[in-house]
Amino acid sequence: MRRQVTHRSLDGIRVRLTGPHDLARPCTSVAKISEGGRLHELSSGTRADALGWAEDIGVDRFDQEFRVQGGRLRVGRTTTRDPDTGLGDPVLAAIWEGRAHAVFTHLYHGRPADAVAFFGTVRLTEHEDGITAVPLGRARRPEPAELVKEVPGVGLLEITALNGQTRRRLPSWRGARVAGGELFQDAVEGQGPYFLLALKSLLVTVLPEEDRVREVPGRLDNLAVEAIG
Repeated sequence: MRRQVTHRSLDGIRVRLTGPHDLARPCTSVAKISEGGRLHELSSGTRADALGWAEDIGVDRFDQEFRVQGGRLRVGRTTTRDPDTGLGDPVLAAIWEGRAHAVFTHLYHGRPADAVAFFGTVRLTEHEDGITAVPLGRARRPEPAELVKEVPGVGLLEITALNGQTRRRLPSWRGARVAGGELFQDAVEGQGPYFLLALKSLLVTVLPEEDRVREVPGRLDNLAVEAIG
């Protein structure tokens, strides 16, 4: 049975996946926002994803809450520690919650006012299939956002726009022709093999499950990944 799901990246790209695979796993999007000489990483997903992220980094509770762009912005504090020196840095975690989706980020040595100010540098719009974050004023997105989704039997997919900037990630040799594009295999020393799937307007990085590397090309041939609308 063929299944289908659509996700929306923080930069507005909508990606549809179709195939006989398990496509029910949640999807997150990650974007970098440059503003005021600083580079912030912004992530989006479901509200449960955001709360899970906050718990993972050690946020015990949210101290303050603000109404921002029609949603709820909550902030909490934690500390990150250098594993070598043991020194800690105070971190402010900030989560903007919409109806079903959320956007979250962290600010080192940040105050609640800094979180409110940062979320004022992007225009957030919630859709049924995700959230978009459009930089405002002098804020910039230095590279396309990514969608990150796990597909059992294939691996972890990192999907981004294929443009002049991301095309530089492709190897110099020709890849294998597959349905809809060109497939490359490469390896990172100490981390193992990975695949790059170059499509008409998307670049998909596939980090395969360790015991299924040889199966990935065949499984990708049965998985349609396309930008829509």
